[in-house]
Amino acid sequence: MNIISRFLSGDDVVVGFDVHDKQQALEEAALMVERRHNINHASVFRALWRREQAGSTGLGHGVAIPHARIAGLGEPIVLLMRTKLPIAFGAPDHKPVSILCVILVPEHATDEHLQILAAVSEMFSHRDFRDRLKAAREPAAIQRLFGG
Repeated sequence: MNIISRFLSGDDVVVGFDVHDKQQALEEAALMVERRHNINHASVFRALWRREQAGSTGLGHGVAIPHARIAGLGEPIVLLMRTKLPIAFGAPDHKPVSILCVILVPEHATDEHLQILAAVSEMFSHRDFRDRLKAAREPAAIQRLFGG
């Protein structure tokens, strides 16, 4: 079990996410967090949007890792969202994004935040992993790819 699988539940995986741009994707992610984890969506959206304004969290290869620190959060939350159609995200390779791995951590998280980001970045750096993630059809199959 890796650090990501500790925080990514099958209920936090969405396939066929119907959004048209970065802002809508982050808004929907925030609403999902509110529904699943009872954290105010407005504060989550603001934190994610503020982070994007500082610099895109697009990695390239169709992947983005929006992340933020959230006041009042007890432990990290990881969401995996695959969009129905790729969206512009300001990735360094200028390619649209279809996979978003949203990471939310407590406001005062330190090492754990960095461990999660490093683990996600490492996994997404492998083409084989990205291809298997894109091919997976069910949330449970996607969760298993992360070691869950």
